[in-house]
Amino acid sequence: MWSLPSLKQLNQEAQTKLSQDRLKRALKTGTLDRKKLVCEWHDHDTPSRCSGDLHHYLHYDVFSPLAKGILTLCEHHDGYYGSPTEGYFECADCQKIHIENITWERYEHTTEDGDSICIPCYADRVLNDDDRWIPLTEESIAALTFAQVTKAPHCIAVQMPVPEGIEFVNNVEFDSMDGHCINGGGLEKFKDTFRKLQADGHKRALFVLDAAYQFSVSIGVYAPVKGGKYDQPIAVETIEPSAADGIAYA
Repeated sequence: MWSLPSLKQLNQEAQTKLSQDRLKRALKTGTLDRKKLVCEWHDHDTPSRCSGDLHHYLHYDVFSPLAKGILTLCEHHDGYYGSPTEGYFECADCQKIHIENITWERYEHTTEDGDSICIPCYADRVLNDDDRWIPLTEESIAALTFAQVTKAPHCIAVQMPVPEGIEFVNNVEFDSMDGHCINGGGLEKFKDTFRKLQADGHKRALFVLDAAYQFSVSIGVYAPVKGGKYDQPIAVETIEPSAADGIAYA
């Protein structure tokens, strides 16, 4: 499992044109750094041995749009242990092969239709769904409940760039098992934050589960960048979410 400092180094290395050209060349030649690429499962004879042609895929993570490496699978093992294999998934929206996780967080969201999408693509869906936004009216703020907090979508990861058009405001940390507040002030802090955003001229805000650790999660408040594409009012409706225990991925 990678540490957070390792992620910074990984992204810095991937940002060079030389690195990207090197990976694209390997995709065509089947050779990387003068070494012949082999199937990820080439040294696992049980339960099945490699067979057939090799398939090469660029693989990505949630920290940048740049490829981070090459995934190679033989014809037999391509899809044998997953889609395309254990530890990776193909995003139904961007069609890229993504790493499932690097730290404790899982970077895959499963839709109601059963599709797998990466967190950045899920963030795009969330931000363009008006039902996800909370109107910053006194009525909506006063009616805010912890059940709404538990519905925060996990669409930002630790050290993942904040999606364009929104900005981080603040956060509260909760125990991931029973939901009690660990740090930050809980529900009342969220209400105070929304009132400050309202006074500052913002029309709506959003809860996001923006960090998942081994035993805790961070729920952040995000607001549209003023003048940006998400800076618009939404219809005010009475929201009465059902009670929920703990913090759940949405």
